[in-house]
Amino acid sequence: MIEIREHESETKIFDGHYQLLRPLSTEGGTADVWLAIDTNTIDSSIDSEEGTSSSDSGMLVAIKIYRPKNALDIDGEQRFRDEFKIVYECRHENLLQPTGFSIFNGIPYLVLPYCKNGSSEQLIGKQLSPDNIWKFILDVSSGLNRLHTNETPIIHQDIKPANILIDNNGDYAITDFGISSKRKGGHEFYRDEENSGTMAYMAPERFQENAVPMSQSDIWAFGATLYEILSGKVPFGEEGGKSQIDNSSPILPIPNIPSDIQHLISDCLAIEPGNRPSAKTIKEAAITKQYPVRAHRKYFWLLGIGIIAAIIIAIVFLFKKSEPNKFSIEKLYQIALIDISSDDSTIVKRGVTLMDSLSNIRYIPAIYQMAYTYGWYIEDESLKRKKLLGIDIFEDEKDGLYLPKIDRYSNEALALLSKILELNDSTYAEINAQAAYRLACYYVNPNQIIRSNMIKGKMYLIQSKKWAVLSNDSVLLQKINQSLETFK
Repeated sequence: MIEIREHESETKIFDGHYQLLRPLSTEGGTADVWLAIDTNTIDSSIDSEEGTSSSDSGMLVAIKIYRPKNALDIDGEQRFRDEFKIVYECRHENLLQPTGFSIFNGIPYLVLPYCKNGSSEQLIGKQLSPDNIWKFILDVSSGLNRLHTNETPIIHQDIKPANILIDNNGDYAITDFGISSKRKGGHEFYRDEENSGTMAYMAPERFQENAVPMSQSDIWAFGATLYEILSGKVPFGEEGGKSQIDNSSPILPIPNIPSDIQHLISDCLAIEPGNRPSAKTIKEAAITKQYPVRAHRKYFWLLGIGIIAAIIIAIVFLFKKSEPNKFSIEKLYQIALIDISSDDSTIVKRGVTLMDSLSNIRYIPAIYQMAYTYGWYIEDESLKRKKLLGIDIFEDEKDGLYLPKIDRYSNEALALLSKILELNDSTYAEINAQAAYRLACYYVNPNQIIRSNMIKGKMYLIQSKKWAVLSNDSVLLQKINQSLETFK
């Protein structure tokens, strides 16, 4: 085995042509990063008698050297090579990729570009302009989107300020993702258990037993990173998502930060993975400097501008004689509810479009109606809406499940129900109770959307009971108590 410190001098060269100058980072779980000179790039024509060291002409690089305890066996060396190839081909301006790798005396190392401007850690707690914040959001989300949409998706697993460098052009670039986890076909993953992340930036689901790497966990870590940079502290303390689960307390707003950015951070830190925006959505928000981006859902694009215009004309016609304070969200909701309950598919789609708009401004009854429309519920009204919207259903009468064949509809329902509980508005206690109960059903009843999780199911049943008591919903209380009996 080699002793890295022995190579920290001009007389000792690491692996034949790297002169190690000083450590850049020694806090990683498995490796140290060193500033080095590639001696192969030194200009040998420089006359040392002129007082200039020939080493001054050499190219500076960063060398990530895995510690001796992480030496690889034969199988490990091949895995290291295979994973390096995957990452090397994933090129993007906001990813700081390794330019080479090798294994020296059983110790693997990566060669990376040296960023003299350091990491985004230096931004923590500083006053940044909205434009600078959006620049950071755009660069990092662009890099994450490239990783997550790679042909073999790459899950970083350790997004944090120290791993977002400021390159020599002043752009932000994600680093230290080279040997994290790569999702292959199906549900197989390569994982580096030793380098599983930093707790303060680890999403709630990563603390579950047999947690599977997912892109949404990177989004949570990005939200925690952005929160720390803007506020000076991590949102849930050093235990990250574990503390979020244990305490169920909302994060405090950051003073003097635009509401769109506050909203984005809040959604990134949603306790349910399905309730977080994708890297692509965040990128689109950063380009337009607004969140959420004001756009209609792709699966309703055929409705066109004409239908939206018809809605506006109808609203103006119906309420032109009303007083300003009567032109309310509640009335718009009633119009959408009538339309969405129609037997005509065109009218239902029009109602869904209006209901979706109300949902996007966080009107809780509208959020619930959208979840009710997309979810797996057996009620005739919900099934009728799906049929009229052209959503194919997988019917399992034995278990009483009627799941949309396309997972994104069920995932959308999960995200909407979770959002209702996160808003925690006691004005809508009855809706909160129903939302928590339906979430519990997802986790308790076997289904194709999410894995069974009895602990989570019980948690949502307890939440549902609290709201059902507050709303005096005796029918739901009976269902909840019967379900809770199965946990005894």
